[in-house]
Amino acid sequence: MKTVPNSLRILRLALASALIASLYVAAPAAAQTQELIVYLIDHQFVSDTEMATIQDEIGAIFHAQAGVDIRWVLDDSPRRQLGNNELRFLILASDGTRWFHGPSNVIGLAPHDDSGVGRNCFVFYRQALWFRQQAVLRCREATRARTQALSAGVAVDPSIDDLAPAECGEYLPSLTPMVVARAAAHEMVHILLNKLDHSEGSLMRKSFDIKEWLEGDQVSFRLLPEEITALQDLLTPVATTPAR
Repeated sequence: MKTVPNSLRILRLALASALIASLYVAAPAAAQTQELIVYLIDHQFVSDTEMATIQDEIGAIFHAQAGVDIRWVLDDSPRRQLGNNELRFLILASDGTRWFHGPSNVIGLAPHDDSGVGRNCFVFYRQALWFRQQAVLRCREATRARTQALSAGVAVDPSIDDLAPAECGEYLPSLTPMVVARAAAHEMVHILLNKLDHSEGSLMRKSFDIKEWLEGDQVSFRLLPEEITALQDLLTPVATTPAR
């Protein structure tokens, strides 16, 4: 049996320790992301295309503006009290009259419970359809007025631009799911921040003009800096390990 000198044994142990240490250093660090879990219950049975538009638009509002990623759980929800980074979003087929006891142009609702914190937000699909119908009528009227002015060789009345922008027809095909998505995002912020009041000139304003739904500019549907900060403070970063 051959005996290994102590100096060589110590050298081997040192090399082994260095190798193990290098493996730990090389291991990828866990990424930090702020995550919001949304349990989406669809009573309207919207098409796959509309559902993708709804999820993409809500995801864009929260991710691009507040750095918050959404994890969608479709047509399922735990029977327990939800945490600060969880909520339910229900698309209802009705127009909301059972909630307001009469006709209403309210698209969404975020009721609060006795503790002042609600976890459910509702969007009334029939009201989104109504808004799209009104947008179609305004776009059609504005387009006809521009066509008539062009045929007559006269300048278009500036008031027509206040009715609907010239490119309004481009936004009509996806308008219904966009209305649903932006209304839902509005109600979700109400829930997350336990916010009963409304802001000026942002996603959290009290109401929107139909013309704003027909414009490509997203300014009217942005969050205010203080709302972004509040969301980031509320949603504690969750550690996620990258896939190997």
